[in-house]
Amino acid sequence: MKAVMLAGGEGTRLRPISAECPKPMVRLFDKPVMEYGVELLKKHGFDDISVTLQAMPQTIIDHFGDGSALGVTMRYHIEKEPLGTAGGVRAALDESDGETVLVLSGDAVTDFDLRAALDYHNQKHADATLILARRPDVLEYGLVMTGEDGRVTRFIEKPSWGQVFTDTVNTGIYILSPAALRLIPGNAPFDFARGLFPLMLERGMGLFGYPAEGYWCDIGDSGAFLRCCRDILDGRAQLDLPAQTPPPEGVSVTQPCYIGRGVRFGSGVSIGPYAVIGAGSIVDDGARVEGGVLDGAVMEARSRCTGAYLGRGAVLRENASVLEGAVIGGGASVGEGALVLEGARVWPRKEIQPGARVSGNVSKGAAPRGSVFDANGVIRGLPHVDVTPDFCFKLGLAAAQPAREDVAVSWRGGEAARVAALALEAGVCSGGGRAVLTDALTPSCAAFAGKAHRIPLNIFVRQDGRLLTLYLFDQDGVAPGRAEERRLEASVLRGDITPADPQSLRPARYLSGLAEQYAAEAAAPPRWAVSGFAPVPMSAGGSGPETDLLRRALALAGCVPNGGPILYSDGLSLTAVLEDGREADPAHLLGSMIFMEAACGADRLALPCDAPAFLDDVAARQGVRALRVERDGEKARALLAAQPYMRDPVFMAARLAHGCRKHKKGLSGFLGQLPSFHLTAGEVAVRADRGAVMRELARLFPGAELSEGIRSRARGGWVRVAPLPNRSALRIIAEGMSAELADELYADFARKVESLGNGSEK
Repeated sequence: MKAVMLAGGEGTRLRPISAECPKPMVRLFDKPVMEYGVELLKKHGFDDISVTLQAMPQTIIDHFGDGSALGVTMRYHIEKEPLGTAGGVRAALDESDGETVLVLSGDAVTDFDLRAALDYHNQKHADATLILARRPDVLEYGLVMTGEDGRVTRFIEKPSWGQVFTDTVNTGIYILSPAALRLIPGNAPFDFARGLFPLMLERGMGLFGYPAEGYWCDIGDSGAFLRCCRDILDGRAQLDLPAQTPPPEGVSVTQPCYIGRGVRFGSGVSIGPYAVIGAGSIVDDGARVEGGVLDGAVMEARSRCTGAYLGRGAVLRENASVLEGAVIGGGASVGEGALVLEGARVWPRKEIQPGARVSGNVSKGAAPRGSVFDANGVIRGLPHVDVTPDFCFKLGLAAAQPAREDVAVSWRGGEAARVAALALEAGVCSGGGRAVLTDALTPSCAAFAGKAHRIPLNIFVRQDGRLLTLYLFDQDGVAPGRAEERRLEASVLRGDITPADPQSLRPARYLSGLAEQYAAEAAAPPRWAVSGFAPVPMSAGGSGPETDLLRRALALAGCVPNGGPILYSDGLSLTAVLEDGREADPAHLLGSMIFMEAACGADRLALPCDAPAFLDDVAARQGVRALRVERDGEKARALLAAQPYMRDPVFMAARLAHGCRKHKKGLSGFLGQLPSFHLTAGEVAVRADRGAVMRELARLFPGAELSEGIRSRARGGWVRVAPLPNRSALRIIAEGMSAELADELYADFARKVESLGNGSEK
């Protein structure tokens, strides 16, 4: 049988473990990861193997040769230009287009029964079969949803917590019939996940998912690598490990452990449990290894390795210690008495001075937090605790990558906000980008600056008391998409960011006068505005820069403060107090915008992600299609960028003024057209896996809308449930035609989430 192994990965996220070799050649129990894959193929009858290569290809070719040492035939295809996962397979199979082919990743560890998967593929007469694994930790993988007959129904690439509707993940192991292979274009970049499989779904071809039994692990980063080692020692993966060497007398061993060939032990050594001592390692007198991996490393007397990785040739000097999750690259030296803290990374050939205390990354650092963005897509925390200057520097450094672009920075509040902005500026400049320092004093003004001046990324820092909040906007004036958030988050948390050449650094530039430009742009008459200048009674209330901007835009739009509604802005949203004293919240004002825009001929409107579901119904009754980014993707995002009055408080206020003038109707008139609706929101803590709770909710409510969370109709109202990214809890927002109904719906779903998430639901 024919197989293709994908072995072109650099292993960027796995660095510094993979800093000096391609990812498939990282050693796992003294063998390259890829070798376990070749052995698995041979075991199940796949002895004709083509290998796609790109990063450091000669390293792989030199190790495996023609494959005869492992009882297989191996051929290699080196990609001069990246062809994508599917394109690389097609290029490697030009000479054998008529065969069914199995595709296996060269950098994952598995003991799946590939023959059973092939039998399933044949029984289903499938055009392609995706071998799936059930995982509790699904956020880093692509999810695959299947029907009862095994047919693939949906792909969810790198989901957020709100998209965890299944626990079956794409392992990257595929069986492809000739009909599927013929869809892959020759010598052109093409991916399985983004290209071939969606095309097959669109054409109604036989695309199936096979949930395999057994072990599978994608060693994507150092944490996954260390967990994989532990799993193997626990016997969860059935692999052919190299022969072990029994320890000499005087070495205290707590099983399970692995000891490779040629390991040298001193006296009084203690290892285990879960210690992997690779071939050629040296563990000197009184040293201790607990839950760690030594890949041919040296531990001098009384040094200690606890749950860390030491690369080939790395040295721990006397009394040095490395703690849980730390990685010491090959050839690095940790000085006498030094302490490398949890999760730190020391890159190859680096030297840690005696007595040093190392955290983060030796050269670039690691983020002091477990995640970056909260559920609302902002960064929020206490200065010097959650949002430190070091964190802001790394965020600025990451923001400038990879194209060394302009990044705008502005701030408002106390000295903590100023310090954070300075650190962001320093990071942007160090990353080779150009810091654009603006005089924006509100988040919405910062968003406007990005769009008006085409600045790729804009960061606004606001301090409220002891709280710092960082708002990010792209060049369309909207929050970056989830993909950009993940890029920034991954770079900051891993510390995998390359500073620019010092001689190429660029000076900051300054952008001023934004308030005047912003107000004038917001107040510009829309195409449907009436001629003439009939004053509209409407004014801005409150104080501060938010009010100043609002007041300026309303004046330019022809408003006068003569007894009309009073509008308030917090820099992100708009509220109002009407002439009769009633209050209108942001959701109701957004509803009034829908009526006004529909009356002015709009047929499509973009709604912010936090807009109530009732507004979709309101729009539909007016003949307007409502689009949301979380549901409708890039179409909605482009529309939201083109309709700032649907998301920006100053644009919305001026637009309402123009609409009131055109229709000779006060704001109360538009609001009066809205059906009654009320919101009740809160959070429910859960002990169980949040993904499992979401999957069960999706099962219990099959007609629910699945996007960023679950949105379901319920008893004349709506309920949205979404996991919080930074803690084990789910947020519930209930909408009802009355406050009582909203409260009841919230209570019902809160009880359901509580029972599912804390073990009482049967």
